[in-house]
Amino acid sequence: MKAAVVEKLRQAVVREVPDPVLIPGSMKVKVHACAICGSDLRIFTKGDPRATFPRIIGHEIAGEIVELGEGTKGYRVGERVCIAPGHGCGKCKYCKAGMGNVCIHPMPSVGYASSGGFAQYIVPPLNVVENGFVNEIPENLTYEQASMSELLACCINGQERAMIQSGDNVLIMGPGPAGLMHLQLAKAKGAAKVMLSGHTPGRLNQAREKFHPDVVFMEQGEDLVRRVMEETDGIGADVVIVAAPSHEAQELALRLAAPRGRIDLFGGLPKDNCISNIEANLIHYKEIMLTGASSSLGRQNKEALQLLSAGKIRADDYITHRFTLDQFNEAFGAVERKETIKAIIFPWKTREELEKTNGDEKK
Repeated sequence: MKAAVVEKLRQAVVREVPDPVLIPGSMKVKVHACAICGSDLRIFTKGDPRATFPRIIGHEIAGEIVELGEGTKGYRVGERVCIAPGHGCGKCKYCKAGMGNVCIHPMPSVGYASSGGFAQYIVPPLNVVENGFVNEIPENLTYEQASMSELLACCINGQERAMIQSGDNVLIMGPGPAGLMHLQLAKAKGAAKVMLSGHTPGRLNQAREKFHPDVVFMEQGEDLVRRVMEETDGIGADVVIVAAPSHEAQELALRLAAPRGRIDLFGGLPKDNCISNIEANLIHYKEIMLTGASSSLGRQNKEALQLLSAGKIRADDYITHRFTLDQFNEAFGAVERKETIKAIIFPWKTREELEKTNGDEKK
């Protein structure tokens, strides 16, 4: 098969590699679409302690089952499925309690230490199948629309951790793909006011036009504190989601949160620069709940597909760029330059087919 193999940092080669070996209990999936995640960009440009090279990366996968392994139950050949990168062992106390995303004996994760979706075929690891990370795509979703479900599932996990409720005032810090998905999801949950902050004018203008936050803040630091207080009657946000890998945003979030507010640190920091200076007295006296969110659970991936199918989260709002597998490096360049919201790689399509698709989208 053809695959994009990351040999080392910033070096990827699209070449022929052996087809993945089918294993009992799993399946061989023809990859029709794989979206590029911010984590993929980090692996490619900076590395990740969970990833090894050479590696086929990519974990926002939508495809079609073409062969079942011996003993595989609950699936059928021809079924359209999404594959997410669950790493739970399925046996530790956290996995048994339904919290496999914080498994203490993690298995190789799809697109990190196990082959991912920037290839024509994939055989998901057995634990991924057993723990509910291979889910059927609803009939009314295309492959590219369904590939948005993995990021959405992570956002569902983050908002569960932050306990967003109807009537909340929600501040989202960071207008990237995750922040914009949090925006739509918070609105779908009935948030009274959803505010968005950032410092990239192009992204914020795009957010205004396509995602309609109630308020957009370009301000930073003290000016942002002042503006958020003005919008919340001097109280602060009930929920603050830090959807950016920013020390400043993490530190400022405590001042932006209302008494008994909830803060979710959704964006991780670089391993070699991961210490933020938190004003602990704000947590103490305001009784703020500070939490994090990492990856997702199988049930959340299923829920994400249902939300996309119901139109509560509009997949097409996020998809801005499409690339062939041969354009892997071009695609990652566009993502790194922040020219995209979500870019998708299609391992089986030609440039001519994608040009036609992009032309149809503009009509």
